[in-house]
Amino acid sequence: MPKVYGVAIRKGGQGKSTTVSTLARLCALYGARTLVVDLAQPGTTTASLRDIWPESTHGELSSALLTLHEFPAGATPDDEIANAMLEQSALPVHLLSQPSWSGGELWVLPWDDLLGEAAAFLQSERVLAGLIHALAPAVDIALIDFPSEGGALMTTALAATDRVIMPMAPEAPALEGAAATLRLLARVRESGRQIELGGLLITRVEPRSKRLVEVVQAIKQAGEVEGESLERKLLPFAIRSHEYFEQAFRYGVPVWERTDNMRDWAGYVLMAEWLLRDAGLESLATSRRGPALLTPETRIIDTSAVLLNDTEVMLRDFERAHPAG
Repeated sequence: MPKVYGVAIRKGGQGKSTTVSTLARLCALYGARTLVVDLAQPGTTTASLRDIWPESTHGELSSALLTLHEFPAGATPDDEIANAMLEQSALPVHLLSQPSWSGGELWVLPWDDLLGEAAAFLQSERVLAGLIHALAPAVDIALIDFPSEGGALMTTALAATDRVIMPMAPEAPALEGAAATLRLLARVRESGRQIELGGLLITRVEPRSKRLVEVVQAIKQAGEVEGESLERKLLPFAIRSHEYFEQAFRYGVPVWERTDNMRDWAGYVLMAEWLLRDAGLESLATSRRGPALLTPETRIIDTSAVLLNDTEVMLRDFERAHPAG
C-alpha cells in the first residue's frame, strides 16, 4: 500500500497546490510511481500539470465516487469494485513520461466541479481510500491536494490520508490556519483514525524578512499543540518566495522551466527527498538528476538557523548540519 500524504492547511495562499504539483514532478523524476489526487477548488494542481497532459479523454472523479455512494458508513470498496469504477471513468489519468524520470510515473485523479456535491452523497467516508488502495500495485506514493473548506470532501480526504504535510507562509494568519488544521487532525484521531502531522513546511519565504524570524520563533515556543510538537515537525529547509512559481502555474510548466537559478526550487528538491525517505523509498531519494542535481554551492534557506541570523547556507554546509537519515 502506498503511503498517502495530504497537503493541507485551513488557510488559502500558503503554496499548497504549488507544493503538490512540484513534489509530484520531482518524485517522478526520482523514479517513483506517483499518484496525485486533486480535491482543491478550482483544480489548480490539475491545470499546473498540463504540459504533460495526454490528449486522451477521461471521465470525472465525482462520477466514480457517486457510483459507490451506497457503501455503508465506514465500509471500504474492495479492489475489484474500485478498479471497475476507475476503469469505467478512464481514471486515473496517466501523464506523459519524461525520459529523465528513469522509470517514474505520474498519475492524476483530477479535480472536477462536482466533487463537493458527490462527496456529500457518500454514505462511507472510506470510498476515496478504497480507490487509492485499488491502485496500490501501480503506485509508490500518493499526494492529496486537500480542499481548503470543511465538509464531506474534507472528511473523505482525511479518511484516505496517513500523514499531513502543512505548508505555511511566514505570516500571522498562517499560524491561525495551522492551529485550525491541528485541531482537525486531533478530532480525527479521537474518532480512531490514525493520522498525524508529517512535517511543517515554511513556504513563500523572503530570506531577510523579519516575519520569517517571528514565525519560526513562535513555532519553537509553541510547545505541543493538539498532541503535535511543532518544533519537532518543522522541516529544516524552506521554500523561497518568487514570481517564477506563479508564472509556472500560469503556463502549466515546472518552475525550473521559468528560471535557471537552482536556489529558487532547491527547497522542493530537499522536500521531495524527505518525502521519499519517509515513505520508505530511500533508494530513490539518492537519485538526483536533471533539475534535482543541485550544486554544492546552491543556497538553501535553513529554518534551524533563522534565529541565529544565518538564514541562507550553501547546500554542502546544510547537508553536513542535517545528514539524511
